[in-house]
Amino acid sequence: MREFFKRSWLVLVCAFAFGLLLAVTYASWQPRIERNRILRLQRGIRSILTDADSIATDTLTIERGGAEMPAVVYTGLDEQNQPVGYVFAAKGTGFQDRIELLVGLGPQLARYRGIAVLFAAETPGFGDAIRDSVIFKCQFIGTPADSPLNVVKGPDKDRPKTDDYEIVSITGATITSEAVTRIVNRRNQEMREALREHTGQPRSTEQPSRQAAEGEGT
Repeated sequence: MREFFKRSWLVLVCAFAFGLLLAVTYASWQPRIERNRILRLQRGIRSILTDADSIATDTLTIERGGAEMPAVVYTGLDEQNQPVGYVFAAKGTGFQDRIELLVGLGPQLARYRGIAVLFAAETPGFGDAIRDSVIFKCQFIGTPADSPLNVVKGPDKDRPKTDDYEIVSITGATITSEAVTRIVNRRNQEMREALREHTGQPRSTEQPSRQAAEGEGT
């Protein structure tokens, strides 16, 4: 053992020094990282609840795997303090790394108000387009939230989009498009149930009407 320390003391000292340096660097940058995280969150919420005069924050309880878990929801309020929509976080695994989203629902919980991407480290030039592709993200606006969404390739003459429950994938990034849609579907199922209890809205078995789409998809 003594011989081991004689030969490896320099390596151990360097490892300790570099570890300490990393810890100090992380601690010094942590406040800025947290400020940027909050700023991205606020921008994401506002990009979905564009017509809200104010944002209220509540913590709901959801069930997952038989256990109760807290979940934060952001409620957009108009001038009369009436809800115009709800936003909540959703995350899961993409093609290469985790994906963190914000998902918005209309006040009647019948339609999506849209999504925002908080974090994604997908393939450059392909999967990372979920952050910047307005066409892809706009497909979720006004889409029915009462059933799971499906991803299709296209649109083209061989496979056009056929109904409101379909999301057309980004060219060259089908797996990432499917991952985003899967994350939205799973989180929506959890949060809609919690929001119904929170707002006292009854569960509806009818598909949302076109009029509801116009009211919730704006």
